[in-house]
Amino acid sequence: AVVSTQSGHYGRGAEFEWENKVSVQSNINDMNQYLDHILKCTNMRCLTPKQALEGDCGFLAANLYAKSVFGEDALANISIEKMSDSGALSGHIRIRAKSQGMALSLGDKITHSQKKEAGA
Repeated sequence: AVVSTQSGHYGRGAEFEWENKVSVQSNINDMNQYLDHILKCTNMRCLTPKQALEGDCGFLAANLYAKSVFGEDALANISIEKMSDSGALSGHIRIRAKSQGMALSLGDKITHSQKKEAGA
């Protein structure tokens, strides 16, 4: 079993030459629910400790990790904030991978899940 930790992946960012940036467009207004939704639809693991995600400060940043069935690694960083005027979430998800296909595939999966979740 491979154990993944947040600190173990920080230095590996340079290995991932492909990046895909996805805008957050969701009708989910709770940041932790949104994070759970992304984890479920992408089959990624959250590397950020649960304790760091507790509380309600108006923003959330989390690091995610996945390994494909072909052995490709991917990292993602979710950075979102709750807009004080509308209560909607705003932000981005940055996906980094060694291959362009992996970065684009995860981005498409996230975009599609946001549309599906929004009823489109």
